[in-house]
Amino acid sequence: MKKNLLLLAVMIMNVLAFGQNVKLEVPITKTGETQIEVEDENDVVIDTITISISTDDAEQENDEMDTLIDDDIDAGWEGADGDANILTAGLRFQNITIPKGATIDSAFIVVCSHEPKTVEDVAKLTIYAEAADHAATFSEDALITERSSTSAKVKWTVAEEWGLWTFHQTPDLKNIVQEIINRPAWALGNAIAFVISGENQGVTEYENAREWEAFENIADPEEGGDGANHAERVPRLRIYYTAPSYSLVIPIIKTGETQIEVEDDNDVVIDTITISISTDDAEQENDEIDTLIDDDIDAGWEGADGDANILTAGLRFQNITIPQGATIESAYIEITSHEPKTVEDVAKLTIYAEANDHAPTFTEDALISDRASTNAKVNWEVAEEWGLWTMHQTPELKSIVQEIINRSGWKSGNAIAFVITGENQGVTEYENAREWEAFENIADPEEGGDGANHADRVPKLHVTFSLSTSTHSHSTFLGNDLNVYPNPVERNQFMIKFNDSSMSEYTVNIYKLNGKLVRTFNGETDSNEVSFDVEGIDKGLYILKTVFNNTSNTQRIIIK
Repeated sequence: MKKNLLLLAVMIMNVLAFGQNVKLEVPITKTGETQIEVEDENDVVIDTITISISTDDAEQENDEMDTLIDDDIDAGWEGADGDANILTAGLRFQNITIPKGATIDSAFIVVCSHEPKTVEDVAKLTIYAEAADHAATFSEDALITERSSTSAKVKWTVAEEWGLWTFHQTPDLKNIVQEIINRPAWALGNAIAFVISGENQGVTEYENAREWEAFENIADPEEGGDGANHAERVPRLRIYYTAPSYSLVIPIIKTGETQIEVEDDNDVVIDTITISISTDDAEQENDEIDTLIDDDIDAGWEGADGDANILTAGLRFQNITIPQGATIESAYIEITSHEPKTVEDVAKLTIYAEANDHAPTFTEDALISDRASTNAKVNWEVAEEWGLWTMHQTPELKSIVQEIINRSGWKSGNAIAFVITGENQGVTEYENAREWEAFENIADPEEGGDGANHADRVPKLHVTFSLSTSTHSHSTFLGNDLNVYPNPVERNQFMIKFNDSSMSEYTVNIYKLNGKLVRTFNGETDSNEVSFDVEGIDKGLYILKTVFNNTSNTQRIIIK
């Protein structure tokens, strides 16, 4: 029995070791809209429709840019005698949510053919990426070939037959993607632009170029089409990668400017200076918002007899580049004390975040305490001595951040607003509130300061997270979203949810790790959600292969 368990463990370890941790699939996306006039057989305009367009796919013929609004993209060689053209394609993919330091296991571009090609139409292509931290979209004013090139390049000789609207993929581009991810200024969510260039293959009777669907694969209304692009046919970048833990340090940032008058000892204005301000840190005393322009933020309790105040602080951090579904390993807020405090100044604080996908900044017209609260809350009893301008940090806040990141509407780059509130601690001779530097820690010019905020003292959010695969599986493939849940499978049943609710055939196969087929499901559905019974299948790790709309997907499932 022990031998069998050990063999199973080794098999599972092998699958996990050789499988990629994370799969990312990014399509060419819409960047704008345009209008098309629809004409009848007599060239009379009978209608005008609005279509979606993208400048993230482009085509260049020799040294001239083609229109950026087209139904196909070409790359390769047109070698007719007297009419020879080298064709170059550009494909830019936005919002690549891969952290610096990730290992690219494999990467491919998947395209959908625009017309059939024979094996004689051999296209000799070279693929590289623009050597840029965040590639810009294409324009008709700049050649694709003028973009700087990565050192890594991949040859792609396309010699197989292509059908109409069939899917094909490039060779492995992992070295190209790795070079971009390793750039010093690469940041989560940046864009990568690929260049796919043809070469002079000499005079030929064949059209040694391959054509694939552009974003504007709209079946031109002038030719009887519907004027709508078909999302499943747009070019896609598919990347498998292993991600390490990734750390962010996000400070409160400037949201505006204001002017301060500087007075002399006789209260005479002698100067006016402009200072940076932020509405992303705020303070509330009981049920009133304090000014949003201040050099410090307080939280806790002021319990003087006859003058009791509960103080609430709000801290909002922008551009949190953590993708939905990430695992938060650690999170805390770092602050700098505004004045010394003794161990007797005990502040009993509660920290939570606004339950919002993208928290707005603070205003003097709305209370901080009116914001909806996360379920997760953290108590923070501050009882240690604080010095002047000494650094301190909150307890672990990962449960709060995880709750926000898991929200269905969360997107990388959104903002989180934290609330740090005090409580009534009773009458006391101590000031049981803690004060830390606000963004406007400007050492007020009226008090002899320099009028400049000190960036090292502003509140900062520290987050460490990973992007490893969770037990709830989500895969994206060729434009079809597919969810398998629950995974691990419980109560002898699992569900598959597709994004297409039209009448479609499906095949679902379950395999053991050794490749033996365990169970097959075949059927037809007009629902986007189908249940499957696995009663009688032994507990363990299996391979699930799904074929839906002629597209296959393979992933691991666990049956408990």
